[in-house]
Amino acid sequence: MMLHIKNISLTLGKMPILKDISFAASAGELCVIMGANGAGKSSLLNVIAGEYPAYKGDVRIAGEELRKIPIAQQATTRAVLSQHVVLNQPFSVQDVAAMGRFVYSRHLDALDKEIVMCALKTMQVYDLRNRPYPTLSGGQKQRVQMARVLAQLLEAPGLQELDYTGKKMLLLDEPVTGMDILHEQLSLQLATTLASAGVLVVAVLHDFQLAAAFAHRILLLKAGALYTGGTVDEVLTAAHIKNSFGVDVTVLSHPQCNYPLVVTAATAGLFQSPAGKALNVF
Repeated sequence: MMLHIKNISLTLGKMPILKDISFAASAGELCVIMGANGAGKSSLLNVIAGEYPAYKGDVRIAGEELRKIPIAQQATTRAVLSQHVVLNQPFSVQDVAAMGRFVYSRHLDALDKEIVMCALKTMQVYDLRNRPYPTLSGGQKQRVQMARVLAQLLEAPGLQELDYTGKKMLLLDEPVTGMDILHEQLSLQLATTLASAGVLVVAVLHDFQLAAAFAHRILLLKAGALYTGGTVDEVLTAAHIKNSFGVDVTVLSHPQCNYPLVVTAATAGLFQSPAGKALNVF
């Protein structure tokens, strides 16, 4: 296992945030963390990112205890896209993406520049490379931040050239916030491409359909604890969603999808047979 979490608890001030969470995730996996607001998703991701060192329990990355891994080594093996990135200085889009390479050197060589250009093109912001970052829309800014973390991870200007198995980890906290549907798909397809190259990707998502379509495994948190975890089909059930989110849903199948469709009870009423049974839609 590349990531091994054992009995993690976290208290901030006097408020218990995480409670005795344990799980493991392998290289090449896209592991999605879900849960209601305040369930502890971002806090768990921040523990893995090294931002909350006062946790209790054990976090191991590639067999090494997190607290013992030098910061410089963490920065070259793990990239983090936080939920809120505030940057008001008039850096260009290219400058922001290039910040991902500063963990290796403040003086970018030809390879660094190629990797940055590759990241910008991958996230479809290359044409914006000379724009001041603060002038972008929210979704554009998010794509530039995705380009930054991609530039931090890559060792060559491409997504297929190298095997990153057991060497790289990407943490994404609500990575598609503000994006249109095209770039939501682009971003999560990138995450799966990185996973196929051996990167362990751990992402916080709110959208059931995106999680269902892209996750290899889902961890469902409730009130700071791990409520359940497993495959998409095991976790995204009406009972689990009701118990953790407090909302009634119906889980439907679609003949052209290999993942479940989750709809709220009101919407599901559109797809009921006269006998009241849920239908396979379309």
